[in-house]
Amino acid sequence: MAGPMRRGWDPFKELRRLQEEINDLFESFGLGAPFLAERKETFPRVNIVTSEDESILYAEVPGVSLEDLDLQIVGTTLTLKGERKPKTDVPVERHYRRERGYGSFGRTVQLPHKVDVDKVEAVLRNGLLRVTLPKAPEAKPHKVTVKT
Repeated sequence: MAGPMRRGWDPFKELRRLQEEINDLFESFGLGAPFLAERKETFPRVNIVTSEDESILYAEVPGVSLEDLDLQIVGTTLTLKGERKPKTDVPVERHYRRERGYGSFGRTVQLPHKVDVDKVEAVLRNGLLRVTLPKAPEAKPHKVTVKT
């Protein structure tokens, strides 16, 4: 079915994209906040690459230590929680500009398949989290022989 009733169509996604373009236009003229509604940043940003045997999730988590990350998988849902802590060696009153965000974060991502949770591997290196998510045996394609 075509039009707004088709499956998977998200009208709010288009509105968010339009809002971002309008924000970018205003910012290009130097008219940031308070003229614009504050942008809600999605953190961490993720990419998911998939193959026949596994998916790999990449998440940018600069400034987050291994001890401050919590990764959980339930069914086909992956939840990543953590905390970015500010450097405490410089007093707040000495900051000329402070744009980097700090604090707790959480992100839930729907995975494209069931995962063999016993074989999941996660590596944090240089602010990039790489999570290898092997497909569960029941999620892998099985060839069916057709008999005559």
